[in-house]
Amino acid sequence: MRSETEYEKSCYRRQYDLIRHLDKSRPCSSASCRFGTDICQDLPDICSWNIYPYWYDDDTASQKLQKLHDWLNTDGNGGGKPLLITEVGAGGIYGFRDTSNDVWSEDLQAEILEKQLKEIAASDDCIGMYIWQFCDVRVSRIWWALRRPKSRNNKGIVDEYRRPKLAYRIVRDIFTSLPNYREK
Repeated sequence: MRSETEYEKSCYRRQYDLIRHLDKSRPCSSASCRFGTDICQDLPDICSWNIYPYWYDDDTASQKLQKLHDWLNTDGNGGGKPLLITEVGAGGIYGFRDTSNDVWSEDLQAEILEKQLKEIAASDDCIGMYIWQFCDVRVSRIWWALRRPKSRNNKGIVDEYRRPKLAYRIVRDIFTSLPNYREK
């Protein structure tokens, strides 16, 4: 749902009020990608954002986080709240290897994810992150056919058959090297 008009904000407010009425023990949040135009960041307990540095734009993850943090603390009405990255990633087609890092290659996906995850993990302004996504999935041909190879969201670190891509090893190595990681 969009978050840029007073009507949309009223919908979010009703949603958060209902959630808090049903369960006061859990923090509320909902992901946004409307940088600079979202007017709802005063409502959640945690500011959650979907970002794709190096993939959809040229900002580094560090630059993106700094811009987001600065905006939330000034015009974005999310000052003082924790920041959670709820989507980060890049696309890659299983088996497509290209050392010149062509778009949709496993090589480029792994390189981008490595930079994104390391920069986000190093940020003092961010409390955590979620990778988008575990496995490749089919998407609507009507909405995405011209922009998604094989009519799939290819951002998985494994393909639709659960075969690991290069990014899988990168993600595993980064998360096992983080100071607070504990294998269960």
